[in-house]
Amino acid sequence: MAELRRRVSQLASRAERMDLRERGREGQILADMVEVLRELTLDVEEVAENQEELEEYVEEIDSDLMSLEEDVYLGDDDDEDTDLFDSADDDDVSYIELECPVCELESSYNEALFNEDGIQLTCPHCGNVVFDSDEDYLVVDDEGDWVTDDDEEELFD
Repeated sequence: MAELRRRVSQLASRAERMDLRERGREGQILADMVEVLRELTLDVEEVAENQEELEEYVEEIDSDLMSLEEDVYLGDDDDEDTDLFDSADDDDVSYIELECPVCELESSYNEALFNEDGIQLTCPHCGNVVFDSDEDYLVVDDEGDWVTDDDEEELFD
């Protein structure tokens, strides 16, 4: 970036020494081009500074997210709350695969989540809600129809 600024400054200095504006239309055009280059250089430097700030911010978010993931997925051993994902034996955990009606990709969800109140499961690919415990529907079946609470036992058996 410093090299670009140095070169544009040298070019601007030469243009001023040569009095380009006094040399007719072509000289005026060249002087205007040098001025545009100066402005572009300043804008590029500002964009580079903003990019550095964004990179630092994203690194901070990434670090915070990693800490959050460790807390959520690894859990604290001191917590007395039971985690939905904790099980005496990992082989006992059962999963339900749901196809998202928007992106049509399948995702697996812990079956214990479907027994909780206030749970809203979203597709990890597109973010669409595929299950909402507060609504009358549960999931989309193979034909693409919403399955109601009455059909729930048939779907999960």
